[in-house]
Amino acid sequence: MLKRSLSTFMNAMTGADYTMYPFATQNQEDFYNLLGVYLDASFFPKLSRGDFLQEGHRLEFNKADDPDSGLAIKGVVFNEMKGAMGSQAARYSRELSAALFPKSTFHHNSGGDPVAIPTLTHEQLQEFHRTHYHPSNARFFTYGDMPLEPILKRAQELALSKFERLDVSALDVTDEVRYSEPQRVEVTVPSDALVADKEKQSVVSVAWLQINQITEEDSGLESFALGVASDLLLSGNQAVFYDSLIEPGLGSGFSPGTGYGGSRRETSFSVGLKGVKEDDVDEVERTVMSTLEKVAEEGFPRERVSATLHQLELSAARVSTQFGLGAAFGCMTTWVHGGDALRPLRTAEFAAALEKALDADPEYWQKLIKRRFLDNPHRVTIVGKADSEYDAKLEAAEAERVAAMESALSEDEKKVIVAEAAELKAAQETPSDVSCLPTLTTDAIPRLAQTYDAKLE
Repeated sequence: MLKRSLSTFMNAMTGADYTMYPFATQNQEDFYNLLGVYLDASFFPKLSRGDFLQEGHRLEFNKADDPDSGLAIKGVVFNEMKGAMGSQAARYSRELSAALFPKSTFHHNSGGDPVAIPTLTHEQLQEFHRTHYHPSNARFFTYGDMPLEPILKRAQELALSKFERLDVSALDVTDEVRYSEPQRVEVTVPSDALVADKEKQSVVSVAWLQINQITEEDSGLESFALGVASDLLLSGNQAVFYDSLIEPGLGSGFSPGTGYGGSRRETSFSVGLKGVKEDDVDEVERTVMSTLEKVAEEGFPRERVSATLHQLELSAARVSTQFGLGAAFGCMTTWVHGGDALRPLRTAEFAAALEKALDADPEYWQKLIKRRFLDNPHRVTIVGKADSEYDAKLEAAEAERVAAMESALSEDEKKVIVAEAAELKAAQETPSDVSCLPTLTTDAIPRLAQTYDAKLE
C-alpha cells in the first residue's frame, strides 16, 4: 500500500496483552481505503501454510534441495527475534520482566522467544487467530475531524457483520500473583561489547510491582503520582538516584528497564546500574534502599514537584502531528482490560488532583514511597552476570537441537522439507497480485496545498 496511499503512518505492533494495527492519513478517501485493507488483514488473513513457513519458522536444508547439506531453522520472525534478543540490554530487560511477573501474560516474551518459536504449529496459529482476533475481543480507535458514524458503518459492513458474538471472558488477563516477601534472582546475560572494563560487566536492579490500574480505587491518581516521582528520582543531574548511584561511579549508567512502567495492567518501577563490578552489586542494592528510605523521611521539594508537573502539562497540551497516534497507544494500557480509555488525556485533571493532595497532606510523598516501595513485598532484586560466551552457547544449543531433529527425520519427512522449500521459493519469485488493493487516484488528491484555520484560546 505504500505506493497506493498518502498515508502518514502504517504499521503494526505486538505487545504482551494486545496487538495494534494503526494507520493515519490526511485524505478521506485514502482513510477508507486503508480501513478496508486493515480490517481485511486483521480479521480475514489467509494464514496459509506457505506464509507460516516464510514469516514464522521452518526447517530447511542449507542447500534447499540437498538433504545431506545439513538442516537449519529459518523464518522471518525467528531470525528477527534472534537479532532483537542479541544484546545485553534486551536479555536483561526480558529477565527482569519475567522475574517481576512470575505468572501472568507479562512473564512471556510477546515477540516470541527464539528457543520456543520453533514449537509453534501452523494449526496453533490458526486457532489462536480464530479466538483472539475476533471483533468480540477488539477495540476500535479513531481520531480526527471525520464523522464517526460513517466510519463505524463501514467497519460494520466490511467486517463486524460477518461474525457472531463470541464469549471472550476466558481471554481476560488475570492479576499477577503477588510475592509475600522480596525475591533475589541471578541470571546470565551476554557481555556488553561497549564496556571497556571487563571487570565491570554486571547489571543489577531493584524492581517493584505496584498499582493494579483496573481493580484499585484511585489508581489513576496514584499511577500519575508515581510517574512524577519517577521523574524526580531519575531525570537529570538533580535527580535523587543520579546523586546516590551515578555520581559515586558505582556503574556506568542506569540499568535497562529503569523507570516507571505504567503501560501494563499492573504498574512497576525499576532502578539499578549497569557496568557494575561484581563486588559492588550488593552496595548498589543497599544504596537503592537507603535512598528510598531517605525520600520516605524527607519527601520531594515542592518547587521541583511543581516544575515537573508544569512540564508534563505543557507536553500533554502540545498537539503534535502524532497526537492522535499517541492517544491511541496510551489508551490501550487500561482500555483493553476494561478500564478507563481516556486516562492518557487526563494529565491536567490528575495534575490538579495531585496538587490538591499535596496541599491537604504535607507527607503525601513520604506515605506513597513507604507504601509502594518500602512496605511492598513484591520486590525483586535481579542480578545479571555477564558471560562472554553467552551467544556462542546459544548457537551451540540451537545446533544441538537441530541435529537431534535431523537425526530423527525419516526419508519421507526429508522429501517434504525439500518440497516445501521448492514451493516457497516459487511463491517468493512469483509477482504478487496487487489488483485487489485499492489505489488512491489523482482525482482524490487536492491540487493545491491545504490550509487550516488556527484558533488561539
